[in-house]
Amino acid sequence: RTEDANEKLVAASTWPFVQVQVSNADPDAKLDLQFSVVNTGVGPAKIESFEVFWKGKPYRSAQDLLRECCGYKAVKAASPEAKNTTPLATGTVQGVVLRAGETELFIHYPLHDDNLAVWTALNKVGGEMSYRICYCSVLDECWRSEQVSQLYVPGQLHPAQVKTCPVPKVAYTL
Repeated sequence: RTEDANEKLVAASTWPFVQVQVSNADPDAKLDLQFSVVNTGVGPAKIESFEVFWKGKPYRSAQDLLRECCGYKAVKAASPEAKNTTPLATGTVQGVVLRAGETELFIHYPLHDDNLAVWTALNKVGGEMSYRICYCSVLDECWRSEQVSQLYVPGQLHPAQVKTCPVPKVAYTL
């Protein structure tokens, strides 16, 4: 019995809990869309897979998503238009280890005059997006979480425990 209690105590002290957070303002009160994954648990989280969906369709990248949802047109960095275009910053989540309390940004898009229409559209569809994240603790206990951008949906606080994380058909990579 003491062994069981010790195992539970170790598992509890290494428990990760991964959530998606969406914000449209930075600390300086500027309008700035930020989509990130945060580990609000007490132990590190190994992100094995990460999927982003809009209207049920999975997306490989922020550029693909924004093109379809919001009328985004990528500008090549070396082009003359790049100087006057607000950059879309993207990041990867899959394959990352998040310490407790750490955040990993996967879309960052500040509002400027040149991107008002696309920014406004993304701000609106942000609430319609959903996510699937599979992550493991340092003890290789794994969870698969289905999340939506809305505030609280029943079940989001209780991700399903899984033996291993499945490889997604369409993983969000950038």
